[in-house]
Amino acid sequence: MTLSETTKPAAVTAGTADRGAPPGHGGGPGGPRRLLRNGIVLRVASVFILLVIWWLGSLVVGERILPTPGTTASALADSMQQQTFWTDLQVTMVRILIGFAASMALGVLVGLVMGLSRIAEGLLDIWIAVGQTIPSLCWVIVAFIMFGLNDTATVVAITLTSFPIIAINMWTGVKAIDPRLGQMARTLNASRGLRTREVTLPQVLPAVMASARFGFGIVWKVVVIAELLGRTDGIGYRLNYWFQLFRMEQVFALTLFFSILMVVLELAVFKPIEAKLFRWRPEGAR
Repeated sequence: MTLSETTKPAAVTAGTADRGAPPGHGGGPGGPRRLLRNGIVLRVASVFILLVIWWLGSLVVGERILPTPGTTASALADSMQQQTFWTDLQVTMVRILIGFAASMALGVLVGLVMGLSRIAEGLLDIWIAVGQTIPSLCWVIVAFIMFGLNDTATVVAITLTSFPIIAINMWTGVKAIDPRLGQMARTLNASRGLRTREVTLPQVLPAVMASARFGFGIVWKVVVIAELLGRTDGIGYRLNYWFQLFRMEQVFALTLFFSILMVVLELAVFKPIEAKLFRWRPEGAR
């Protein structure tokens, strides 16, 4: 074996190995595309299986209690032609966005402080753990009693319910920062701003994204509960309205709309943001 062979770059060796890999096992260019296609096929198959189970269930318990997918889709289409549907959706989305912003601001701040300070961690950890176990219904009732049946109470209930879970995610993410990377950056005479931008933030951002996903889902649920209990508009109020009339096709139609909207937000908002923030990651780690 010659010296040139022993010092051959790893990329060249890897490229040679990739060319010899059989197609469909990740070695050729068709590997990732095939995996992507398989993932799409599996998701479509899972939706089809769910619809079949849903349809069979409606046959067993009766369509009055469990409407078929077709009846639900038809009810949703009828609702979307009404102005009240879009008015309720607009009101709910405004409450969600305000509550989500307040929850993220408070949760990220508390989580960062707990992760960076042992004193703050010792003072707050037990109360954050208790806070996340309190049912959202309790916070909604307390907020309505304190502030009245208004949007301020709704935002307060959202924030008190959601921020502990966001804080725990941030706290865990900050504690997981590898101090050796910061030490290495200091030995290379990197400035504080450069260390923050290139070392600290990339390690904290995954926790921020995880907190945003968890927080948004919780905020959505709390808003619906608050609207159901004490508001006269919004999607939650409309759900309660159809429930009182025992119009289950409308209840399931709104539930179906929730599910579709969450999928759209995940694919159109969270995924693109994640891809942009973490484009430095290897393709397989995203």
